[in-house]
Amino acid sequence: MRVLSPLIIVLLFISNIYSQNASTYFPSNTGYKWFYKNTPLDSLNNPQPTLSTYQIDSFAAVTTYQGLQASKVVSKSGLLSINQTSPYTDTNYYNFQSTNGWYYLNVLSLINSFPLLDSVAFIDFLRSFEDWYSTYRFSSSVNSSYTVFSKDTTVTFDTLTLPLRIATTGRRLADQNVTTINGTFPAKKFLLTFQISFGLLPPFLYVPIVTRPDTVYIASNIWVIKDVMPSINVDLTSLGFPVSFSIPGSLKELTTGPTGIVNFSNTIPSRYSLSQNYPNPFNPSTNLKFQIPDFGSVSLKVFDALGKEVAVLVNENMQPGSYEVNWDAGIFSNGVYYYKLTAGEFSETKKMLLIK
Repeated sequence: MRVLSPLIIVLLFISNIYSQNASTYFPSNTGYKWFYKNTPLDSLNNPQPTLSTYQIDSFAAVTTYQGLQASKVVSKSGLLSINQTSPYTDTNYYNFQSTNGWYYLNVLSLINSFPLLDSVAFIDFLRSFEDWYSTYRFSSSVNSSYTVFSKDTTVTFDTLTLPLRIATTGRRLADQNVTTINGTFPAKKFLLTFQISFGLLPPFLYVPIVTRPDTVYIASNIWVIKDVMPSINVDLTSLGFPVSFSIPGSLKELTTGPTGIVNFSNTIPSRYSLSQNYPNPFNPSTNLKFQIPDFGSVSLKVFDALGKEVAVLVNENMQPGSYEVNWDAGIFSNGVYYYKLTAGEFSETKKMLLIK
């Protein structure tokens, strides 16, 4: 039997620890943007694509927040299209320590759709949760559960005083390859379960009344590439409360970024042409110019080095003219990409290089 030398064992150990370092799963440079499509799930967890909205997150700054160095991410959601102009309205903070990804939690955002939980005292209790929590534990054993937070309280309804427990547990699941519109990525997979439990007679045995799982997929240097929260039904009639309601689920997935097609000349070109992108190399966006002399169907697509289509920048009937399109490749990895213009019988492909 061949025995590994102590040096090789140490190197393998160091390599494994480094590969699990939480900060390597988050983009390294500010200005990075994530473009998401949010699709509601019905009571049977079927996607409802006609009701989809869009979300844009932006890595705004590295700052100090509530005592820790934080990656500040601003967000705007509920967009009717990825091209919609709208201000950023939400802010999230992440901190990375060794193999753990910490999140500054605002629990109020988790329960704003629960009609039962609207008392002033309960809202004040929830505010006490606001703190940093070790949410994503990249080196934890697969299928090993951990507690993110857990607190007990009582809530009074009329003459009844109800003991409640609010908790979130985490569990790292087996790694999984996730196919997105931007390619297939190996991802860390986490199951985060938010739960509200009711305490029966002392000594309290807590029975779950609301359980909401959230499956999050995280890829290296990109962060969250997919997030699935199934719809749930809440029925408290068995506990003597005439309360029953459902909470729709949601599917969040990466989508292509916004594109703007600009006609920069009033002169009708004499021929089809596709110019070299500029700047090239680029990080993270570049401009692509093309000319079409006749009205017709035009497509401008981007492909990765393996020939897989990763973005559709133009796909419509266009008038003759000279056009420019900006492509934001913030969510893509370094490497060679190809862009192809097809119009009428004309087709041309050029190469470009993304360097971060």
